Amino acid sequence: MKTSVTIDRSTLMAQRTSPGFSLVELLVVISIIVLMASLMGPTLNSALRGNAMTQAGDKVTGTLTLAHQMAVTRNQTIEVRIYSYIDPEMPGDKGQGRAIQAFTVDDAGIPSPISKAQVLPPTVVISTNSTLSTIFDLTAMTPSQGGNFKIPRVGTKYSYVGFKYYRSGSTSLVSQSTNASSQPHWCITLEGIQDASSGRSTLPKNFTTITIDPYNGALKTYRPTL
Repeated sequence: MKTSVTIDRSTLMAQRTSPGFSLVELLVVISIIVLMASLMGPTLNSALRGNAMTQAGDKVTGTLTLAHQMAVTRNQTIEVRIYSYIDPEMPGDKGQGRAIQAFTVDDAGIPSPISKAQVLPPTVVISTNSTLSTIFDLTAMTPSQGGNFKIPRVGTKYSYVGFKYYRSGSTSLVSQSTNASSQPHWCITLEGIQDASSGRSTLPKNFTTITIDPYNGALKTYRPTL
């Protein structure tokens, strides 16, 4: 006894149709991807730089805010240090501000770290140009003068400038200034490593400037819209 099987025509055609892409279709898709990447490249690069700048700004303002609050709430002197050094992982680096750290200072003047040094993202530095960062009008200190504390990457191969927050909330910047009468505010400017390397003395497009009122320790942050 024979059994007849009827195959639907549309089913047969579907089975013969290949689900893959043709070479032309693949080339078109690749071309679109390349075009989109070329258009989005500058935007993505700018976004990455902006993100690194934000992270760096948060580390600096966070350390300064913590130091100020601890000085007032714990009724003790807090010192803030900004470290400058040559990054051994960056050929040709001439050295910029790359880390910040806070210390408690006891009545004998002995400093003790509150936490580890906050190292900035590698693409962002604190400008050591005193036109952009007036904090570098202060006298540079060596590790041996400050207790030989080690920081990541360079150990004690660095220099630093520092100031203190007092119990009242005021700072040592009032008396440390060499031109106190003309320096009502002190500032720290963050910029991209490529801008710092150019040796410019004007603000770049992408920057963050943090001002410190020497009399009450108040902070203000200036960040342009990218």
